[in-house]
Amino acid sequence: MNRRFVGIALVAVAFVTAACDASKKELEATLAQVQQMSSEKDSLLKDVMTTSQFIAEVSTELAKVKSRNAGKPVVGAPGEMENNLTLEQQRDAIKTKVAELTARLIQSESRLSASSNRVRDLTANNAGLASQLAAYDSTIASFRTIMDNQKAEIVSLTAEIAALKVENTGLKQDKAVLTTEKAQLTAKTEELTTEKNTVFYVIGTEDELFKKGIIVKQGGLLGLGKTAVPAAALKESDFTAIDRTKVSDLAFPKADKAYKIVSRQDITSLATPPDKVNRIKGGLTITDAVKFWAPSKFLILMEQ
Repeated sequence: MNRRFVGIALVAVAFVTAACDASKKELEATLAQVQQMSSEKDSLLKDVMTTSQFIAEVSTELAKVKSRNAGKPVVGAPGEMENNLTLEQQRDAIKTKVAELTARLIQSESRLSASSNRVRDLTANNAGLASQLAAYDSTIASFRTIMDNQKAEIVSLTAEIAALKVENTGLKQDKAVLTTEKAQLTAKTEELTTEKNTVFYVIGTEDELFKKGIIVKQGGLLGLGKTAVPAAALKESDFTAIDRTKVSDLAFPKADKAYKIVSRQDITSLATPPDKVNRIKGGLTITDAVKFWAPSKFLILMEQ
């Protein structure tokens, strides 16, 4: 009798122990499943947050490019064309980022579906995880909504990049026209400045000047007492051209000879004024070029 009781007791203990072991294994399996679900959710959340941050960065970069393209085109300083190339490179970089965003979303959607299927497989035979599965489904739905919004933002960013490309092309064309106009204006200004500052002088004897038609003789009586004056039509080819802003000293061919200023210059602008009949020796030094050349751009010096 005692042996039979002991046997029954041992069987009961073994059954209870086996039941406890089974419950423990089931609990451990459930915990592992919960941890795996949580890990899947955390991983997806990280993907969504990373993509959202990436979209924010792209939007910021795009705003910078838009602000630099704002306003009417103006003629740029030297080297500005390189900045335009930088703008184009920035736009291309943003375009690359948007393409990367699109790829990330496609990958995230694939992971989302795969994770959802894995979680459902985990909970297929465990009614205790049903509530957690419902919560996970809610999280998945939220992630899908966020992804749909991100897709819409990517479409918007792509459209803005296309618009910026068209706008930038127009600005480049406008700038090319303005640059050409500026170059033409600069060349014209330089031409006018050169023309304005170019003056002419000639030094020679009375006979030389008269034969070239640079001077004529007027006045006098019966051919006597005539005075040499500049001819009415002077040819630049008979003179030596100089820049009045660069040449202020003129040396005479013969240091021992006096030379008379025949042309209408302002002699008050000379460092050493000529005598009463406009004769001067040794050369002349101009102290005020604008004033000196104002009456005539042709200086005629006649040897005495």
